[in-house]
Amino acid sequence: MLSIQPSSLGELTGRPRTGMSETEAAARTWDGYYAGSFTHAPYTDAVVFAIKALSRNRTGVVYEFGCGNAQNLGFLRSLFPDARLIGSDVSEAGLAAARRRYEGLELFANGETLALAPASLDVVIERAALQHVPKPLGQAYVDEIAEAMKPGAGAFFEIANTDHGHAALGDGGQDPVFGYRVFYSLGEIETLFAAFDIDQVFERRRTLVRAPDPAGSAPVYNEACFQIYLTRR
Repeated sequence: MLSIQPSSLGELTGRPRTGMSETEAAARTWDGYYAGSFTHAPYTDAVVFAIKALSRNRTGVVYEFGCGNAQNLGFLRSLFPDARLIGSDVSEAGLAAARRRYEGLELFANGETLALAPASLDVVIERAALQHVPKPLGQAYVDEIAEAMKPGAGAFFEIANTDHGHAALGDGGQDPVFGYRVFYSLGEIETLFAAFDIDQVFERRRTLVRAPDPAGSAPVYNEACFQIYLTRR
């Protein structure tokens, strides 16, 4: 049975419109987000995981699922000029912003499948993207990613868990901060990553409170997620 440890230390999707697939609906919503987003700082935990792996293999192949405007991959490119860096996202707007800002990245828009080459990836990172995908499609993505990883390759995922402040809305509910979201229990994590050895699971929590008196203010956003470290069998 999995156990979690406290950590030491995002994408929006609306409900599909009539006649639209899940990925088409997600793309439309995320395009609106990235049209006004100027975030370029990398997400620490995912990037640190990739840095450690590339420090041992500077020409390694890294894939990021849900790369958005590629701030993680762009930062990695500045450190590892010889690595092969691949990213996918449902948002063409996010990918277009990435192509304008960064060079040397292989970026593509993912649909219902990813079309990754089998046994080609050394490192996989994902942060807060899979939790905005319906669980059956998320399982299909993870299975495809597993097939694309070399034996012994490592992966980092960060996924909202059932202690999240908006988990009471249920899977597919409209989180008022980040839209469509699903939430995973530890048991579901074991099923989702059945093709992997689960090395560690940490729980990361973040609480946003109303200023100017955080100590006396009620939380307005309670975030809880699993940070999952994996090795492909």
